[in-house]
Amino acid sequence: MWTNRFDLTHPPFDLLTLAESSALAASADILYFSDEQEILASGSPVDALYLVMKGLVREMSGEDVVGAYREHETFDCRALATGKTVHRFVAHEEALLCVFPGRDVLALTEKNSLFGAYFFATVSDKLGQLAQTRDRREWQSLFAVKISDAGFSGPIFADGEETIAHAARRMEQNRRRSIFVRHGHRTGIFTTGDFCHIVANGISNQTPLHLCAQFSLLSCEKDDYLFNALLLMTRHNIHRIVVTDKGQPVGVLALIDLLSYFSNHSLSIARQLEAATTVGHLHTAMQNMESLVTTLVTQGIKTPQLARLVQVLNTQLMARLWQMVATPAVFAGSSLLALGSEGRGEQILKTDQDNALILAEGLDEKEVEQSAESFTQHMLQLGYPPCPGGMMVNQPLWRHTVRQWGQTLHGWASSTQGDGLMHLAIFLDAETVSGPASWLAACRQALHSVLPDDAAWFSRMALPIEQFPTRKVETGFWRQLLNREKNALLDIKKAGIFPIVHGARVLALEAGIDAPNTFDRLGALTSRSMLEKSLADDVAESLAFLMRLRLDAGLEMLRRGVPLSNEVDTATLSTLEKDLLQDALEVVRRFKKMVGQRYGLDRF
Repeated sequence: MWTNRFDLTHPPFDLLTLAESSALAASADILYFSDEQEILASGSPVDALYLVMKGLVREMSGEDVVGAYREHETFDCRALATGKTVHRFVAHEEALLCVFPGRDVLALTEKNSLFGAYFFATVSDKLGQLAQTRDRREWQSLFAVKISDAGFSGPIFADGEETIAHAARRMEQNRRRSIFVRHGHRTGIFTTGDFCHIVANGISNQTPLHLCAQFSLLSCEKDDYLFNALLLMTRHNIHRIVVTDKGQPVGVLALIDLLSYFSNHSLSIARQLEAATTVGHLHTAMQNMESLVTTLVTQGIKTPQLARLVQVLNTQLMARLWQMVATPAVFAGSSLLALGSEGRGEQILKTDQDNALILAEGLDEKEVEQSAESFTQHMLQLGYPPCPGGMMVNQPLWRHTVRQWGQTLHGWASSTQGDGLMHLAIFLDAETVSGPASWLAACRQALHSVLPDDAAWFSRMALPIEQFPTRKVETGFWRQLLNREKNALLDIKKAGIFPIVHGARVLALEAGIDAPNTFDRLGALTSRSMLEKSLADDVAESLAFLMRLRLDAGLEMLRRGVPLSNEVDTATLSTLEKDLLQDALEVVRRFKKMVGQRYGLDRF
């Protein structure tokens, strides 16, 4: 809001009431600093909050630029909370600053909880709570709605010895499309879909119900999010799931129950993929997936959830394509794997092809080669670029039997240089797309059996997190901002995403954790006391935020028709986004330091 002297519509002042902002403005002073004049020295006490009214201010750590502040941006809220600044602040050019007394600002942090969160919240809280102001519709979206809120049909139970005819009459009388079946200690479900099997096979309507019921139930707890029910339906291409309360069936959630909350057709896309008979059909479904992503982003879906949904649809697309292009023998005798970010379930927009095959013994090598080459070429036609490192099924290195994979993984694990350890890292992110999942489990077991019990080996494995010094990458885009360059580009993958992903990957490998998803790895590491919960929470929220920045930038690239990259134009970020970015990169540095200390990376 505007006062008579200052524009207080930007963070964190937009969290204040009119009375609060007016009182704060009345206590403020205005100070002028000439070009290169020091505003705050490193280690000096801080008793004020500074708002840039005109000019530029840079934040320095030694000789490195670690922050840049323009009109409407504030500093140093962190120092105000601790009482002392860590870094040095200098006027980059003539700067006019509004200075708010620290005592008045701190008094408001006690009075206004949201304003206080800006200063005192942990990084995970700050990223998790304040980032929601980007789109408050998130809390009205599907992804915060519980299954119990959506409404579902209450249960009707039948005894397993009742006949099919009796069950059908009860379903008709109660206008239900399903009925629960109790038989001994088991609970199953009988649905209208089962009648197709009954009629097609001439089964008598006097047959006991338990002989036709399904006792392997797909279910969600009633207090689970509706999104998870949607994900389950999409993954298994089904119309309904069982709703449970502490494991006991309490109802059925049908597709029609979901449609009132969700109208973006992810289930429709899944059915398009299942029904596809040509690559053209797959291309249409893929275009619908891109539209779905844009719609869900505007509705406020959290990035990790969106990535999981896209992973489900992408794996269905790849599985369907593999079934189309592979010969029957090769398809039946293979397991297709997604690697890298696709395997981790952390990629939303199309990226490089990263895939592999596990093959049954005795397949015709020529058939396998032709099928794999056809798959790669059709993926190119669908818009998935080739992997620069050649990690694709059309390369012999990335297709083996379980036995051969064991030998290959052993060879990679024995590597001391070259691409072996990086290839091994990529394989650790594998997820089964089609074929027996047990084959991948066998490969992972073979890998664990040959891992060296050697601290130096894990050090070499972890070393790539130092490949892109976060401070150096960050300094580059801050200098671009200070120079008022039109495009102040930051490679978000190098600066933050890769160090988090690879650090969590190596820690998980050491702990014997097979989960490929980074968020799952962080949770498992916390439960095994290999990572402090506070740091794990900060790292998870920071990764989600960095993924969101990359997604937003990618959607803008698609809109402009330019090739996708990992670069984010930081000049277009809001004040809040830049503040959160600075927090996220600080978390990355903390995480890298922890990993570096654990594996002694300072020795390299």
